[in-house]
Amino acid sequence: MAVLNPPRSLPALGRSVINFLTGSRRAWTEAELLEAFRPPGLNEDSSSAEGVLHTVYTFRAIGMLCSDTDGVITVSDTVAATGDTLSPAAFRRALQRHALDLERDGDPWQTGPGESLTGGARDLLRAMSWFLAQDALGRPLSWTSGVQALQQAQFPDLDNETWAITNDTRWGAVTRWGQALGLAAPPLVHARSGLVPLPAVAINDVLDELPAGQMPIGDFLRQLAAKLPVLHGGLVRASLVTYLPGGDPDPGIAQDCADSSVGQALRILQDRGRLVFDTLPDADGIRLSRFDSQRQTHVTPVQGGNR
Repeated sequence: MAVLNPPRSLPALGRSVINFLTGSRRAWTEAELLEAFRPPGLNEDSSSAEGVLHTVYTFRAIGMLCSDTDGVITVSDTVAATGDTLSPAAFRRALQRHALDLERDGDPWQTGPGESLTGGARDLLRAMSWFLAQDALGRPLSWTSGVQALQQAQFPDLDNETWAITNDTRWGAVTRWGQALGLAAPPLVHARSGLVPLPAVAINDVLDELPAGQMPIGDFLRQLAAKLPVLHGGLVRASLVTYLPGGDPDPGIAQDCADSSVGQALRILQDRGRLVFDTLPDADGIRLSRFDSQRQTHVTPVQGGNR
């Protein structure tokens, strides 16, 4: 089972299901969950159950829900260990850990013969690693404005089955999951449609897990990539780059800067008081944007700040 197909999986509904099961005093089968979240008479259309069913399937695929031989659906041990009811932020971090689990899925760009291309969250990992490699300072991306053309230009095979996002149905799922994971954002200009590769929310989620105090910016970026491996410097992004004939498509990387999506996210977090940057003499540094003239050498995560 994949994440982007079935197409009607709903990450926010997954949180509701998990919190419902966590707080329940009884066992629930898939059929009973369906009735609980789609009461009889509300919508009798034959496809009305797909949102609930696809969500349950998907959250089982990424290991947040489990089912036994009797069909009873339960919260996985790894989710139960996070506590009782999951707040939106706690749910999002749990979603990141499960959806970006490379111990389960391995390198999604190097799937060998006989292995499932879409098992676990491999399809989502491929999609998000490619999406985050695009220019965050460019126009917002939609299926008909950018996504098709960029993939056709960047991937070695014109057959879209080899692309990161194979069709507009899966792109629709990418828009939901990318925002739910904090790896994508709608454009700031509301008149524009599409999605921007901007992982500010996801990076903010992992900041408090990093060591306190000032650190070299190279160490900081490596630790971010270890937490969120679809970012530049992470295993999934590195594997994508070896797969693309033209190498890394991000213009920031081409100009010896931070990846544009990461650089923009870090600037946002700096404005929110979550990060402080310094330029120390005789230290290696990096420009956060191709439009910057100054390199940043060190960064200090700040507890709290304006989230």
